[in-house]
Amino acid sequence: MRRVWVQPGHRIEFPNESSEVLATRETTGDRYRVIGTTPPGGGPGIKGTGPHLHPGLIEIFRCVSGTMTVRVGNKLVEASPGDVVEVPAGTVHGFVNSGKVPLVAEVDLVFTPPGPRTQADLILFAVILDRLIRDGQVSKRTGLPPISQQALLLRRRFPEAMEQSGIGKLAMRPLAALGRPRRYPTEYPECER
Repeated sequence: MRRVWVQPGHRIEFPNESSEVLATRETTGDRYRVIGTTPPGGGPGIKGTGPHLHPGLIEIFRCVSGTMTVRVGNKLVEASPGDVVEVPAGTVHGFVNSGKVPLVAEVDLVFTPPGPRTQADLILFAVILDRLIRDGQVSKRTGLPPISQQALLLRRRFPEAMEQSGIGKLAMRPLAALGRPRRYPTEYPECER
């Protein structure tokens, strides 16, 4: 199995969101730890198309500064500095910076069952997206790689890393199918070793 190229200190930049890797699966054996900054109102959301799930990962949020609202299943949890919110694998969730200042949160992504598996490697998926963004391979509207490219990667390469919920889940198969004729790759050796 290939290992993710990223090392502690690696920065992952998305529009309106940035993260730094603090620990990798190579050093911990079963998890990544990242620290991220999200602007007021930002985050993958708690309603609409934002909520998602990670079939092969437990996600643990630690609020460092600012405030956040985390959806865990059907519950909304308010978190302020020092609070920890755990999301079991396969549970629909999302979060939003519910404050007026940037949110800083530490996040552990724990492989379940223990032991790294490429199909559940959310950080490798994020590193690939970051690389595509840096290379300018993005939609002008979103600043992110085309949704059909993301869907193809998730369905073919990272099925345990992230799934959309609700209507978003229904759209993933046809979106991934749109990515195939465009010949989007699912292997990015420059991001792996």
